[in-house]
Amino acid sequence: MRRSTPSLQLAPVRQRGVVLFIALIVMVAMSLAAIALVRSVDTTNAVIGNLAFRMASVLPGNLGVEKAAAGLFQDADIAGVLRIPDHNADWAPENYFASLQPGEDARGVPAKLQKKSAYPFAVLTASDTTNPLGQQTEIRYMIERMCSAPGAPTIATCDMLPPKVNPGTTIGDASLTLPSVPLYRVTIRVDGPQNTASFLQAMLK
Repeated sequence: MRRSTPSLQLAPVRQRGVVLFIALIVMVAMSLAAIALVRSVDTTNAVIGNLAFRMASVLPGNLGVEKAAAGLFQDADIAGVLRIPDHNADWAPENYFASLQPGEDARGVPAKLQKKSAYPFAVLTASDTTNPLGQQTEIRYMIERMCSAPGAPTIATCDMLPPKVNPGTTIGDASLTLPSVPLYRVTIRVDGPQNTASFLQAMLK
């Protein structure tokens, strides 16, 4: 006698959508990562651009240093430069001051160079051929003698250094000494394309 075995029937399982939910979470996380990457690239490009503008301002800044040196020292040979007739007194045509000016900030930038509107002197310009707009670079500079007051320089009122001398001896005059000379600080402000501004300083003697 053959005995029949009942067939097992499985009940249908309800789909819960867990995989879809996990996939949505992964997509959201990937989207946030992509947005963060795009912002990081934009920030990097902005920083690189600012560094490029800063490096491009060094060469125009050298023009201000050369013009200031030509005004200070008589042996400099630059055409069209007005010589400072008296180093013991202020002289506006070359933006020269016989003493340190008040109002400099923590970086040592004089008050007259902190804002473009506060600069009362003539502005040098240099053509900038690196940008497509052909904008000109503006150069502003000031010369300050490292003294507390105008007048004849002394060790008490000025920062002075002895001049460079030959280490050899002079025949017939072994006691020859040259007088100390004051230091001069040249501060340059360079305004370039896209409202970029850089400051440079040089010490001359």
